[in-house]
Amino acid sequence: MSERKQENRLLLILSVLLFFSGVLLPELIGFLSSDYNSMSNYLSELGAVGAEYSSFINFFGFFPVAIIALTIVLILRKRLYGYRLAELGLLLLGIGIFMGYMVSFFFPCDYGCPVEGGSLSNSIHNLNALITYLVEVTGLILLSFGLKRVASNQTRFLVFFAAFITIFGIVMMLNPTQFEMKGLWQRSVEYTTFALLIFLSLNLKEQTVN
Repeated sequence: MSERKQENRLLLILSVLLFFSGVLLPELIGFLSSDYNSMSNYLSELGAVGAEYSSFINFFGFFPVAIIALTIVLILRKRLYGYRLAELGLLLLGIGIFMGYMVSFFFPCDYGCPVEGGSLSNSIHNLNALITYLVEVTGLILLSFGLKRVASNQTRFLVFFAAFITIFGIVMMLNPTQFEMKGLWQRSVEYTTFALLIFLSLNLKEQTVN
C-alpha cells in the first residue's frame, strides 16, 4: 500500500474516532446523565467535578478529541505546504481545539460550570474557553482566505460557512437572553469544527505551489 493510501486510511480512522469521541459519546453521556439537558448545559458540565460520568467522558471523550483533532490537522497541514496563510489558519484551528479539550481534561470546571468564582481549576477552565474560541475563530478566518487559490469553491464555501456558524454560536452563547440555550449554541460551534475537520480529511488533496 502506498504512503498516500496509508495516510488517507489513517485520516478516515481518525475521522471516525473524532465523531465517536467528540459527538456521539458526549450526547450519549448527556442522555444518561440525570439533571442534564444538551440544550441548556455546556459540554464541559459532563466532565465537571462531581458529575456522574466525569471520569469516563474525560478519558474517553475530551482527552482523545484533543489528540485526534491535532493529529488530523498536522497531517492535513502537509497538504497545504507553501500556502502559508492556509497552513497557519489550519494550525490555529487545531491548536484551539487541542487547548479547549486538553485543558478541560486537566482543569475541569466546578459542578455546574459557574461563570464567576469557584475553584482555581474552574477559573483556568473558563479563561481557557475564551482563549480557545478566539484562536479557533482566527484560524477559521485565516483558513477561509488562505484557501482562496487552493481548494474548490465547495470547500471554500464550507470553510466560510463554518467560520460564520462558529462566530454566530459564540455570540449567542455570550448573549444573556440565550442562557437556556447555551448548550445548543456551544454544540453548534464544537460540532461544526469537527464536521469541517472530517470533511477536509476526506476531501482535501495535496496542493502544489505554482
